[in-house]
Amino acid sequence: METTQRTSTPLTGILAMLVILGLVGGLYWNQTRRMIDRFNQEERRADSLLSVKLQLEGDVRSLTSQLETATGENEFLDKRISDLHGQLYQRDAMEKQLRQQNRLRIGTIQGLTRNLDSITTIRDSLENQLAAMIDKIHWMNDENQLLLNQTKGLQQKINELNTTLQTKVPRSAITGDDFMVESTKANHKETAKAKKVHTLTISLNVPPELQLENIQDVFVSLTDPQHNPIMTPLRTTTVVLSDINEVVPIHAVQRVIFTGKPKRISISVTPDKTLKAGVYRASVYTKDTYLGSVEFQLRDSFWFF
Repeated sequence: METTQRTSTPLTGILAMLVILGLVGGLYWNQTRRMIDRFNQEERRADSLLSVKLQLEGDVRSLTSQLETATGENEFLDKRISDLHGQLYQRDAMEKQLRQQNRLRIGTIQGLTRNLDSITTIRDSLENQLAAMIDKIHWMNDENQLLLNQTKGLQQKINELNTTLQTKVPRSAITGDDFMVESTKANHKETAKAKKVHTLTISLNVPPELQLENIQDVFVSLTDPQHNPIMTPLRTTTVVLSDINEVVPIHAVQRVIFTGKPKRISISVTPDKTLKAGVYRASVYTKDTYLGSVEFQLRDSFWFF
């Protein structure tokens, strides 16, 4: 019994050892198989990563080439963009200039429009005024024609009266009319003071009944009531009248154009000495016609008047 017990104890230990070794071996084999599978898996993964790396390197080279190409294209595009910016700036400047010119044109057009409106208004006003003036001209023409007709009638009556007058009054009895004598100082102001007289102006109307025509010399003779010259004459001349030849002292001569129509003449005389107060006569002649005479008076000067 003791021998059987002693023999079974080592066997049990060996079996236990074998079991333990088997378990350890199984665990080791299982662990080894797992590690081999994991290694193979990692190796496949490494191969895959290498393939990816190579592909990535190829992609990098391709991208590098594309980048270089893109860089060249980018430089070209930058140059194009710069040129476009320059063109855009020029276009903006041109557009700004055109806008400014357009504003000026608009201002000019607006000014011309205002001027046109003003001119149109002025034209309308002038047209209205012209129409009114035309109407007035027509009216004045009618009035003028009426006056011409009246003038012709009056002239005819005057001619008839002249004819009648010539049959009743001798020509030698006809003289000028509306005589007037103006005495003026050196400053051209009128005066009645003998000592201040600088110029004597004798005026008269020559009627057509005297039948004076063409250019004739008109003489003025200044005398006192005793028919003495009031100053030294320029000369004396003989006036041939219808009934007498008269020697007349001449103090002024003026050439006058006669046309057979009524005419007013004025002749100025500048005395060569200071005149005295008194009554004087101014007689007017042509070479063969007595035109009439007028008396005038000059007074003394007083300190109070």
